[in-house]
Amino acid sequence: ATWSPTAATWAGNNRTALIRVPDEHRMELRLADMSANPYLMAAAIGAAGLDGLRARSVPPPPTDRNMYDASDPVVAAAIKASPPLPSNLAGALEALDASSPLRSGLGDAFVDSYLKLRRAHWAEYMAQLTPWELETYLDA
Repeated sequence: ATWSPTAATWAGNNRTALIRVPDEHRMELRLADMSANPYLMAAAIGAAGLDGLRARSVPPPPTDRNMYDASDPVVAAAIKASPPLPSNLAGALEALDASSPLRSGLGDAFVDSYLKLRRAHWAEYMAQLTPWELETYLDA
C-alpha cells in the first residue's frame, strides 16, 4: 500500500486517513509531500484552519478502518460522505480556484498568479508523450 490518503477523512493511528491522530499529543496532516512549498503549505493549512474555527466546523466521526477497503460498508459510507482529494494537478488547481477560504487567506492576487503558473506547468506536462504511449500507441 502507498498509505496515501484518497479522501478527506481523519482517524486515530491509521495511515490511510488524511489526518492521523495517533495520540492526544500529536496529529499528522498526511496531505503534502516533499515537492510542496513548505511556506505555502503552512499558509494554506493556517487559512483552512482559521476558516474551520470561524465557521465552527464539526469534523465527521473518525474512520479507524483501512480506507482502501471499499468492500467494507463503513469505509464505503465514509468515502461517500467525505470530499475526494484531487487525483492530479489539474483537479487540485480547480479546487484551489473555487476555494473561498484559501482565496481569502492567501489573497486573490496570489491565488490567481499561482494558478496561472501551475496551469502553464500542467499544459506543458500534458503535451508530453511518454515512452509507454509511444510504444503502445504508435505504429512503426
